[in-house]
Amino acid sequence: MIAFDLALKSFLRTPRPNIAAMVALVSVLLPMLVLWSMKVGFIQSMMDELRSSPASLEIRVKGDYSITPDMLSRIASLEGVGFAMPTARYLASRAFASEPTGRNRTPVSLMPTGVGDPLIPDGLALQQEGDAILSSGLAEKMGLKAGDAFQIANSRRNQSEHMRIPLTVVGITSIEGISGNWVFVAPSIIADVEAFLDGYAVPRRGETGRDPLTRPNVHSGLRLYARDIEAVVDLAAQMRGLAFSVESNAQRIEAIRRLDRILSWIVIALAVILLIGLVLSIWSFMVVQLERLKSHIALLGLMGQKQPGTGLYFIFIGLFNALGGLLVANALALAAMALGNQQFRLFLDRRGDIFVLPMDHLALLNGVVLCLQLLLASFIAFQSSKIRPGDLFRDQ
Repeated sequence: MIAFDLALKSFLRTPRPNIAAMVALVSVLLPMLVLWSMKVGFIQSMMDELRSSPASLEIRVKGDYSITPDMLSRIASLEGVGFAMPTARYLASRAFASEPTGRNRTPVSLMPTGVGDPLIPDGLALQQEGDAILSSGLAEKMGLKAGDAFQIANSRRNQSEHMRIPLTVVGITSIEGISGNWVFVAPSIIADVEAFLDGYAVPRRGETGRDPLTRPNVHSGLRLYARDIEAVVDLAAQMRGLAFSVESNAQRIEAIRRLDRILSWIVIALAVILLIGLVLSIWSFMVVQLERLKSHIALLGLMGQKQPGTGLYFIFIGLFNALGGLLVANALALAAMALGNQQFRLFLDRRGDIFVLPMDHLALLNGVVLCLQLLLASFIAFQSSKIRPGDLFRDQ
């Protein structure tokens, strides 16, 4: 194809104008890439900090309620729920843990757990009712490890009656957000403890009392976690719609989202200004090229070259300049981001990167610039089609 050959030879034999065009593109694209990567990295670092802590997903239900099975089903079916587990009132979730002999007695808090509990590491779960998972602080205090046996005990009626439940440690959890002496057990263990403290009989534990069939089937509290950070705000709002008083990190998450939107518009506004400058620069370059090569185009017409072929020359020139500028700008941007991240890690002791540019974002920005370049080149190619062979003699 003659247009491609001419464009390639022009690009290689007269590099200065093309280098100038690529420099103009790099001068616009490089700061745009670095600014956008800083925005993404800044917001992502704050969101990653939230994601690293299960407490960020928690919807804390304040106070005691009478949560019926129907209400629990409604809550579990809400959009964005990641984990929902009914709990007992505070006093009914307290116990004393000790060795099977009763030694090393330590006050603990009981926490019902199940599949998908954010406070339990992946791969660790209760296999049977008598299993328990301990917080790292409690395990260290009692000197317990996986496989060890211990017991929890409660008393009622002025400590005249006691109920002891033997348990086996199946794992230790040290996930961020867990502090204190926690014992994660099956929900049925919590139900037995609460029934015992309320004066009901617990036949399977050998405890007598009021008829357990008369005990209301309600729960006082709830452990509730969102599926992910993005679902926290809506889930908290849905719980308020069900007349629950809740606390969450919704305000902080929404503030980060709002900051993300503001920074995005700021960077986009700057990018638009830079792109306008780029368009004017490319336009000027292509117009100068057209005027400089006007006689050559007319001569090609006399030699029998059809007009689409001469138009393709400008499109190929624009393509070469765009690809060259994009390669240089991308390489410089990636190098600048790598250097910046290294320096920030050294001086600020950051675990994450402050400059982050996802590949899909990079591809989109490059695509926009490439389309602009080709659009302008196509318009100049159209203008070149208006040049007639007779123009060569009129210019003389």
